[in-house]
Amino acid sequence: MTMTDPAKVAFLILSDDPARALPGLVMATRMKVNRGADVRVLFFGPGVRLAASGVADEQLQALTTAGITLKACSANVEQYGLAEEIGSRPLELLAAGAEVEEFARLGYTVLSF
Repeated sequence: MTMTDPAKVAFLILSDDPARALPGLVMATRMKVNRGADVRVLFFGPGVRLAASGVADEQLQALTTAGITLKACSANVEQYGLAEEIGSRPLELLAAGAEVEEFARLGYTVLSF
């Protein structure tokens, strides 16, 4: 990687505590907008509950406006019974394990919140 290559950072949102997770979402947006980083965001486990709750809607909109595709674990959405809530938000559902494996394979630095 040269100094001109964008950083590759994956934000793994594991917490449903807004005080813990929202700073990570703000950082993800700023890294993309201000630094041109290649940013990925994945909601997993209790993080899926945060994404569905409405508390993070402003950050979800900022992330999508910045061009970041938001993803959530489909198994967790089913586990927590949140299909309707997640369906009304800009989230793509997928198998989280495969996504995390891709982060590793492609050389992303993973930050968890």
